[in-house]
Amino acid sequence: MGMDPGELNARQRLVRVALGQEEADLLIRGATVVNVLSRELYVADVAIAAGRIAAVGGGYRAAEVIEARGAYLAPGFMDAHIHIESSLLTPARFAQVVHPHGTTSVVAEPHELVNVLGLEGLHWMLEAGRGSGIRVYASLPSCVPASEYERGGAALTPQDIREGLQVPGVLGLAEMMNYPGVLGLDAGVWEILAQSGGRRDGHAAGLGGRELQAYAAAGLHSDHEAVTPGEAQERLRAGLWLMVREGSAARNLQALLPVLRGDFGGGQTPRRALLVSDDVSVDELLEHGHLDRLMRECVAGGLHPVDALALVTCNPAEYWGLHDHGAVAPGYHADLVLLEDLQGFRVLETLVGGERHHLPAPTPALVGGAVNLGPGWDTVSLGVPVHWPVIGVRQEQIVTDRLAPRAELAAAAGDLTRLVVADRYGRGELSACWAAGIGLKRGAVAVSVLHDAHHVIVAGADDRGADEDGAEQSSVRAAGRALERLGGGVVVHDGQRVIAELPLPYAGLMTDADPQLAAVQVEAVTAALHGLGCVLPYPITTLSFLGLSVIPSLKLTPRGLLDVENWRLVEG
Repeated sequence: MGMDPGELNARQRLVRVALGQEEADLLIRGATVVNVLSRELYVADVAIAAGRIAAVGGGYRAAEVIEARGAYLAPGFMDAHIHIESSLLTPARFAQVVHPHGTTSVVAEPHELVNVLGLEGLHWMLEAGRGSGIRVYASLPSCVPASEYERGGAALTPQDIREGLQVPGVLGLAEMMNYPGVLGLDAGVWEILAQSGGRRDGHAAGLGGRELQAYAAAGLHSDHEAVTPGEAQERLRAGLWLMVREGSAARNLQALLPVLRGDFGGGQTPRRALLVSDDVSVDELLEHGHLDRLMRECVAGGLHPVDALALVTCNPAEYWGLHDHGAVAPGYHADLVLLEDLQGFRVLETLVGGERHHLPAPTPALVGGAVNLGPGWDTVSLGVPVHWPVIGVRQEQIVTDRLAPRAELAAAAGDLTRLVVADRYGRGELSACWAAGIGLKRGAVAVSVLHDAHHVIVAGADDRGADEDGAEQSSVRAAGRALERLGGGVVVHDGQRVIAELPLPYAGLMTDADPQLAAVQVEAVTAALHGLGCVLPYPITTLSFLGLSVIPSLKLTPRGLLDVENWRLVEG
């Protein structure tokens, strides 16, 4: 596909500016340029015109000048794999938070929204992204539903995949989570793979040895599920791009720093590595930052600052085929970050397309995605089969452990929490089990963010010895109905009263409220849960992964308790 007339004219203008024949729109003067391609630092001026870099050098003129005074000028940061919905914010509100931290582009995987609304969710995410103030690209969800054990609000057919891949702004096929279908040569899974001739994101949680070799041989290109240095190195050796994930629920950066430092590769940072956040909540973004925080951890852990920058600039741009992103060089988009230093990565200014300031457009309306638990919610039994194993919840990981049944966990009896997952689309299905590691002593919390089908998950305490439908369980039922009335989000119940809530009116997943207000609501929910005994640092995020059927070891679905490793429902 060639240049359209607008791009042709813009490129010709860049040539004239670079030759000194025309004045630039903007000049950044006296910057210490961080060249992530040549791994150099040098002082130069950067001339910008028509939203792109025209030249890096000296002697240029411009209508507007930024005096850098030696500050470091780097490419804007790119998150190559993120679910914007997990921030609990709409794209414009998300951009409002991350833009000051140097993020200029993201590749959103609107898996959550598409599971609720189908391809309409993809189109909405891209439309909302265009007016957000940063560049929002997308990868097309490949597993909607995530597996045969999930049923959400929509299902993408191979024809839908074919159509979705043609949508402007879609860069490739998103994470193929259904690895059993890939390895088992499932016809439906392979028909989806066949639609994509370009980039195909992987998702190979727990795979190794021959299974990982087979997964890579199937034509997948990356993985963000490595949790140990051995797993990370095995993926690099298999030709997969290593996406090192550091989000609110899954924190893998510290464990994988030895690989990024090059401890296994002669002291060199791996060529095919990226930093991604995957799922990160608004409160953490506001408190700690975005990709700038990850780079700080990398440098503190021994990486050279330019290598850390490459992990969020030229590497993700290359991975996604964005050939004019990710470098301070002529012809590249003028998505730039002016930094005070290369240790703390304190951002002085962020430019997107050469623009210093951008007022986001109003968030487009989004119809659909209500919570409907059905009439049976108030009366159906919430009993748990006595022989079912207990889900062991980990505080900062999305994998879970398989523990013995409740009757055999006498020592942990005080730490057991009842989980209920109920279909949110009015089909009346639900299932209940026990979980350890949540810590609730009383009350309940209901959440409409539950990867990936986004049913309702309710966690309730049962420390008083009540029978299966005893008085304590009224908090579970009341929390569910309160969430339904709210239209989605998070509700914390204690007895018969709501003590904290977070409304998420956009498909039960996002809010367009000011990020500071959203963060206050998240903190109020978290504080309320901690007051009820919950020990999870980020309870909303951790709870939201307890239904994801493609992450080991046990997950709860409306159909029952799923043994992910053996790929079957636990017999009831």
